[in-house]
Amino acid sequence: MRMARRIGLPVLVAFLLLAPTSSFGAGFALFEHGARAVGLGGAFGATADDPTAIYYNPAGIAFLPGTQLAAGVYFITESSTFHGADPYPGQGYSVDLKKQIFFPVHIYLTGELTPDLHWGVGVYTPFGLGTWWPDDYAGKYITRRVDLKVFNLNPTLSYKLTEHLALAAGIDYFYSGLNLTRSLGAIYPYTLQVVEVGQVHLYTDYKGGLGWNVGLLGKLDNGFSIGVTYRSNVKIDYTGKASFTQYATGRDDFDAIVRTQIPFTTKPTAKTSIKFPDETRFALAWHGSKLGIEADMVRMGWSSFKNLPIELVGYPALSETRPENYQDSSCYRLGVEYKASPSLAWQFGVLDDKTPVPTESVSPLLPDAERKGASIGASISLSPKTRLDLSYMYLRFKDRSTEGMNYDVYEGSYKTTAHLFGFTVVHKF
Repeated sequence: MRMARRIGLPVLVAFLLLAPTSSFGAGFALFEHGARAVGLGGAFGATADDPTAIYYNPAGIAFLPGTQLAAGVYFITESSTFHGADPYPGQGYSVDLKKQIFFPVHIYLTGELTPDLHWGVGVYTPFGLGTWWPDDYAGKYITRRVDLKVFNLNPTLSYKLTEHLALAAGIDYFYSGLNLTRSLGAIYPYTLQVVEVGQVHLYTDYKGGLGWNVGLLGKLDNGFSIGVTYRSNVKIDYTGKASFTQYATGRDDFDAIVRTQIPFTTKPTAKTSIKFPDETRFALAWHGSKLGIEADMVRMGWSSFKNLPIELVGYPALSETRPENYQDSSCYRLGVEYKASPSLAWQFGVLDDKTPVPTESVSPLLPDAERKGASIGASISLSPKTRLDLSYMYLRFKDRSTEGMNYDVYEGSYKTTAHLFGFTVVHKF
């Protein structure tokens, strides 16, 4: 019993998961907000000629006649395998991320106030994250499961300055909730090894954050067009609860000491905040009678995410501010569209997406890396007023090693791929 008392609070909570920083890392931004645009590799900011323009470039809705609706969903699956390295969890260890299917939806509605002033409103998922590892894997003290959901309500107005130039401005209202689960570890005094003493589940209420966006679309001579958009940072202050569950270790004296150090019988208030990155898009397109080509560069301002404070109200020893030091990153997108007939068009796209996550922050919370992708899509006219867009994208992540620098001393490499399939229905009233 005296040996257990000498362990003390710092050692008992050394591996406590109350700082899920990397779960907010790079790679959780979503760009799948319209099937035609995804078929073009996400290069749509200078085309922007259907209601999905509310996200890709809201200035484009100034050129849309009448009232139009676009709605759809994307199905996203990801596979990730971790291969361990020394000193922990060691060479030869490997584990697979559990399979999940995510289905972010998108809905857009546009209309006219005057021939030159158009309105639009969109609902879509600009950010999201879900990782789920087996309960008994070696990284369970870092994370077992993460679920981040972000919804954006985006009303906008677009004004046609001339027959070839439009300007838009809108509001981004984020509505977000977060759930995190991991195991609790402590040094067992009788073996001097880490033993699982319980788990913690951190869950927040849904909270809102406000931002803004602007867009410019210019239609030049000879089929060329340019687009520029900017979306501001959005900060969300999360408030929730931390729920602790104790696991028996087989030694009642040790378990009693653990109960004095960790609030298993209460649910402390937990607070954190995240500043989602701003986004700047530059786009150039050319469209002929049958062929269209567009290239986009998207700059994400991840450098706003320097650290993450986690506060457990009333438990300062369990609170911390964890450094992240993310860097701004860029994504390059190229798309080609071929109109095979009046009722069928094909899209093809490629992308190269850089990661802003420094090596020391790569972890099972989000095993992010530079990725390359390829996509294909089709737009099919179902009637003179209705079109069905379908597309598929394959993403291949560059193998990412922690290079012996991991913040949590969980060393190894990640191999990740993702598949994205979805559809959008566009209807003109």
